[in-house]
Amino acid sequence: RAPLSSAAADRVRELARGVDLLGGAPPPRPRENERGGRRVTVGAGERDVVLRMYVDSIRMKIERNGGIAFAPQDADRVRIEPLVSMAVNSDGSIGEVTILRSSGRPQVDEAVRRIIRVNARYSAFPPNIASRYDVIEIRRIWSFTDTLRLLEEVR
Repeated sequence: RAPLSSAAADRVRELARGVDLLGGAPPPRPRENERGGRRVTVGAGERDVVLRMYVDSIRMKIERNGGIAFAPQDADRVRIEPLVSMAVNSDGSIGEVTILRSSGRPQVDEAVRRIIRVNARYSAFPPNIASRYDVIEIRRIWSFTDTLRLLEEVR
């Protein structure tokens, strides 16, 4: 029982809640983007557990290391939490980083880009994700409070 009560196991159970692994429909086919690659945008409603776990690993890495590249005094001045879209290629490299909603402060928006680039070289896609997608687009709200938190966009 003890190995099943870890934080990682709790997170997997949370991600799998409401997902019918045996009788559900397969994940939707990836859409072809204008460059011919297979691309998916991962949001709060994503039901693919493996994909959500991969995206969650990126979120945890950014949150863990993000405070190093961002000065705490800048966090006091952030009034609008930026909405950021980052494209992760199948080899773990970063494609484009787009600020969808600016914080209103250019140095904060630049710090977001810097945090993403400094942490770049994320893990390559696992084989079951790489067989379906070339690019994963991750949209998150960046909250600068006591610590950096990446929140899912609620639509």
